[in-house]
Amino acid sequence: MILLRLAPTPAWQRFSGAAVVASGTGWPAGPDPVVVAVPGEAVALHWLELPDLAPAQAAAAARLLLGDRLGEADPHLAVAPGSGLRPVAVVARAAMAGWLADCAAAGVTPAAMVPEPLLLPEPVQGWSLAAEGARSIARSSDAALSGEPELVAMIIGDAPVAPATPALPDPLPLNLLTGSYAPQTRWQPPAGLWRRLGMLAAALAGLWLGGDIAALLRARASTASADAQTIALARPMLPADTDDAGSAAAQLQALARTRGADGGLAALAAPLASAVAAGNGNGLASLTYTPAAGLVAGVAGGEAEARALADGLNAAGLNARPGLTRATGDGSITDVTVQKR
Repeated sequence: MILLRLAPTPAWQRFSGAAVVASGTGWPAGPDPVVVAVPGEAVALHWLELPDLAPAQAAAAARLLLGDRLGEADPHLAVAPGSGLRPVAVVARAAMAGWLADCAAAGVTPAAMVPEPLLLPEPVQGWSLAAEGARSIARSSDAALSGEPELVAMIIGDAPVAPATPALPDPLPLNLLTGSYAPQTRWQPPAGLWRRLGMLAAALAGLWLGGDIAALLRARASTASADAQTIALARPMLPADTDDAGSAAAQLQALARTRGADGGLAALAAPLASAVAAGNGNGLASLTYTPAAGLVAGVAGGEAEARALADGLNAAGLNARPGLTRATGDGSITDVTVQKR
């Protein structure tokens, strides 16, 4: 693991466990994960009493508690994991964008981003202090900051001080790369998923042909019972001698064509299944269909994943557009509406 400190100029240390095995100035090179420590002068750290919540919920609760103490209308908030009294970082989105742009220009992809004052150990009493020439970094049990030595000394006052050295903590106390700044990982379909998604498209066509056009399907790629569910949905409309999933899918598709369903749900479900299997989108959380509204797919992973799925469907000749994003206990879901052109 590499610790890269941005202030006053980029400098890095390579850690093996707790030991520093190499160091240098400038930007690091190599495949090791990089934790970027950003200047404390640009981050406001608050300690708030919060219950154990999902990251998005914790940030929303912190935003409400801080209220008018926030310096701008929509800053980025990141909350330390856990429960009880814990640090909350508030940073301008312009600062986040600048740091990430600098890292990208240097070929560095941060694995995490930490406010620099949290690199100091938390003292039992008083303050931990790192004096670094024209800057000082300080941390107590419920405060942390960096800045000009005179300003830091004025804030510490007469409290006891213990000299300390910034180091890479394990585990990390707080990661600024949350919410819209969280790393986006490309979803890779597991083996056999193409067939399951084909069966899911057949199941959707079966629901439409059966008249239950408002039914909601929970479409998880890892659902092992997808084949059996398709057979159950298809059974009332297929010959009694249809035994296997492949025959069910083929006969459902033929039945859809003979009943004119190719222009409705059947024309939308198959391209959607193909786009998801090709890695466009981070997986489906829900699917609904009505002839008037078209097919609405709930895409897990946020706006970027929804946009990737919409782009794939548009390239396939459909009219797809992302809609609203809503928070869930597992992250976020964005609706993508799919219609014929």
